[in-house]
Amino acid sequence: MKAVSLSLKILAILAAAFAVYAWQDIRGKISAAESHMKDVPGATIVEKAPKVPGLLKKIAEQENKIKNTKDLLTKSEAELQATNSELEAERRKSIDANAEIVKNKAEIRTLNASLAESKQKITKKDSEIEGLRREIISTKAMLAQSGEVDELKEKVSALESQLNTKTQALADAEKRIKTLEASEVVEVVETDAAGNKVVKKVLKTPYEPKGDIATVLKFDAGKALLVINRGEKAGVKNDQKIQLKREGVLVSEIVVQEAKDDFAVAFVNRNVGIPETIEVGDLLELAVAAAPAPEAAAPAEKKSDDEEGAAPAAPAENTENAHPGAAEA
Repeated sequence: MKAVSLSLKILAILAAAFAVYAWQDIRGKISAAESHMKDVPGATIVEKAPKVPGLLKKIAEQENKIKNTKDLLTKSEAELQATNSELEAERRKSIDANAEIVKNKAEIRTLNASLAESKQKITKKDSEIEGLRREIISTKAMLAQSGEVDELKEKVSALESQLNTKTQALADAEKRIKTLEASEVVEVVETDAAGNKVVKKVLKTPYEPKGDIATVLKFDAGKALLVINRGEKAGVKNDQKIQLKREGVLVSEIVVQEAKDDFAVAFVNRNVGIPETIEVGDLLELAVAAAPAPEAAAPAEKKSDDEEGAAPAAPAENTENAHPGAAEA
């Protein structure tokens, strides 16, 4: 009985200790809750308790907003870095473009200097020609007053020859200047031995036609009939084959059916060039088609004594780009 009583006492002591511990734990939790809920309106925990879920919800919403704001800030920083990279690339492109502009301006200055030098040469040649003309006039005046006619005539002839030479040089210089003024600097992309693309600048000169220029008056694509404003006066003849070119590029070939004084009617060969690009009003260069290669000649027979002394026949002339009337006589 005493053992039971002792056990009950021990259990009572343990229960009391546990109750004290539980009470201390609850007091600790209550103190912690009061500490956490000190900013919650209300005098007691009981009054503050109903307001806690709403506050927790607001806190969760604030934390969610903070998280979204951080995500947005991270995304904005990434976009800012990408934008900075693009700005840096554009800045480099701008620097390269400015360098290219400076280079082009230097080339333009060089061309202008060359043009000014050519003009100075032309002015000098004009002065020399004018001096020669005055000297010719003076010499001709001396011829009327002097008996040394032959010597003066030779001098006049030499001066006139010099004048012709200077005039031709002046014409060539003016032609070169006009070609230079009409030329333009263009960029050409080439591939070097390593496979890298290299941009080069070349001077592109305008195309100069070698044959007569004709205007297309009428063109019937269905019937392949063409009318040009060149006829017999320009050397165009019936049954003549003429090549039509545009800026040196073969457009088509025509066969003249009827040539009048100032115009000609011809059939267009659809199998040559690009005849579908021909339009009324086109300015096309006329060139006589090259003659076919001659067939192999038969073995020559033994010539007679009279034939052996005869002169050999003249070789046929190349009629490529010749005047249309030159191929047929």
